[in-house]
Amino acid sequence: MTFEPPAVPPSYTPPPQSPAPQAPAYQQQQPSYAQQQQQPQPQQQQPQPHHPGYPQQPGQNARPPRAKNTLGFVSAILGASGFLLGFIFTFIQLGMYATNSSGAYGLLGGTQSVLDALLGLGAIALGVLGYLKGGPSKLFAIVGTTLGVALLLGVLNGLIFTIALPLIY
Repeated sequence: MTFEPPAVPPSYTPPPQSPAPQAPAYQQQQPSYAQQQQQPQPQQQQPQPHHPGYPQQPGQNARPPRAKNTLGFVSAILGASGFLLGFIFTFIQLGMYATNSSGAYGLLGGTQSVLDALLGLGAIALGVLGYLKGGPSKLFAIVGTTLGVALLLGVLNGLIFTIALPLIY
């Protein structure tokens, strides 16, 4: 089976037109369709739809990039890592308590308190700086500052307990 192109229709010739009536002198003559086609038209750029998976062209409904608050993000990480470190130390201390290693138990508790205090102070300092930096992304700075304050309150609670225990017991 071979491909054969379709038959070519006979050429079309438009019917002859009568001359157009002359416009009065006081009216401005409009250019004909053929003249309009010859004149250069200003090109209007049509917005093209965005296709998922392909980057947008510059200037096509592109959202401005969000401001990043790196200080606030690091503050939140420091605050959260203090609590994660607390869970790890708790399980280590439980294991040490079960083996009757009371000397290392106290040393590990003191190390945890010092690390919590350092992480809490770092989270508070970076959180406040991240909040003062401004911008739309202040949430991480607020979370980091709150977690840092909570860590310091936990250290203060442990310190009060350690000082008050010998006085009462």
